[in-house]
Amino acid sequence: MKRLIKTALIALVCLPLMASAATREEAKALTIKAIAYLEQNGLDAASKAFAQKDSEFNSGELYVFVQDMDGNMLIHGANPKLNGKGLINLKDPKGRYFVKEMVDVVKTNGSGWVDYMWKHPKTGQLTPKTSYVQKTEGFEGFAGVGIFQ
Repeated sequence: MKRLIKTALIALVCLPLMASAATREEAKALTIKAIAYLEQNGLDAASKAFAQKDSEFNSGELYVFVQDMDGNMLIHGANPKLNGKGLINLKDPKGRYFVKEMVDVVKTNGSGWVDYMWKHPKTGQLTPKTSYVQKTEGFEGFAGVGIFQ
């Protein structure tokens, strides 16, 4: 009986997290939408639009980030304190240089997915995350949106 109650409690805690989880399709669509906005309106306007909470570019776990090809964070929709920071040598807890991978994916293919570990904002636990990144036109950089898996 205790086991059943424990399982039910875990399900009640995890269900809202799973129900609100964003999809790969949503992340890719938001990245494409953000790039269109960025290319039409420029970095300054995009920085304001992407940082606005509960907006078309920043809702739930979905937010836009923009980096240059040197791995410098130009816009981070969820954490503006990262703006202007050089992140090329940032590693996830498993030692993966995921920002370098993002740059390589964009340089090689123009777009793609990069997997890494990241702290989930709701649970505080290290969780697998994947980000869709795509090259932008008008400056040497890329935009991306990640989802927890």
